[in-house]
Amino acid sequence: MAQPKKRPVKGKRPPKGREDLGEEKKTPGKFQKAFFWIIIPLLFASAILLIVFEVTGTNIFEKAKDIAGVSQNEESNEINNKNYEEQIVNLKAQQQEKEAEIKSLQDQIDQQKITAKKERIEKRRLKKEIKKLKSGSEDETASIDSLVATYEQMRPKSAAPALVALKDEEAIAIMSKLKTETLAAILEKMSPDEAARFTTLLSVKKADNKNVTKTSTN
Repeated sequence: MAQPKKRPVKGKRPPKGREDLGEEKKTPGKFQKAFFWIIIPLLFASAILLIVFEVTGTNIFEKAKDIAGVSQNEESNEINNKNYEEQIVNLKAQQQEKEAEIKSLQDQIDQQKITAKKERIEKRRLKKEIKKLKSGSEDETASIDSLVATYEQMRPKSAAPALVALKDEEAIAIMSKLKTETLAAILEKMSPDEAARFTTLLSVKKADNKNVTKTSTN
């Protein structure tokens, strides 16, 4: 007869077999994995480095200082480079300002040169005009002197109508330079009205000449 199967008791687990215990013991934990795969290789590498430094006579602490010094030097070099760049930017800005000032001054100088050149040209033109006026007045004076000499030689009867026919300015310019005797003889040959008019004009001219002479003397 077949024997009935035993039912497991509730709340109790069946005992583990030897195979299960072996498998549980063989499974390593996370710490063990980290120890075997990370810590041990690091310790091994450190030991090798210590041996190498010992053989080569390298001081670990000095080496660490050198590395720290190199990093500090690199940081200081970066800071210095930034400072140099800022200084270069400032110097370029100052240089541009100076160049702008120099250009402004150069423009002012050029403008002054142009103005001075225009003034020199204007002075030369005025000198030429004055020279022309002087030569014209000299020619006019010479012409009047020649006419005065001619009227001195003419008879009063012929000179009187000739002077009346001239413009008042021309007639007065000539009559003011005639000798007193010649002028009196010519005025006698004119009509009373013409003689009175020319006499008045001559008096005004003499007064004007006196005023001009006083002004120039003062």
